[in-house]
Amino acid sequence: MGDSFTAVPSAIAQLGEQFIEEGARLGQCASGFGGNALEVSDAFGLLGACDGAMQKYIAMAQSTVQGLEQLGQLWEQTGVQLIAQSEQYQACDEQQGQQFQEVDQQKMTPDAAGGN
Repeated sequence: MGDSFTAVPSAIAQLGEQFIEEGARLGQCASGFGGNALEVSDAFGLLGACDGAMQKYIAMAQSTVQGLEQLGQLWEQTGVQLIAQSEQYQACDEQQGQQFQEVDQQKMTPDAAGGN
């Protein structure tokens, strides 16, 4: 017997919506984090000016913010894909249901050729 699974389209769509919401929220938080993280002013003092620590920190912070923003976008795209997949599952379920109804109706209809 082959492997099988059951998909619940409404649950998949709900998961997709959560991915979209959390992706958007992550993007907003990343921007806020970036604004705060890049406010270094005199935090590094003379040490930062001498060994480039401040420039390294700023580059790292900018890279982190960019990565978080990209992750948020990826989550949103994944959410859109999940919703599209749930719609495909729903359409397939509806099509299969319609086919089963047609077969049931054919079984209940007297055979015209047989005269039953």
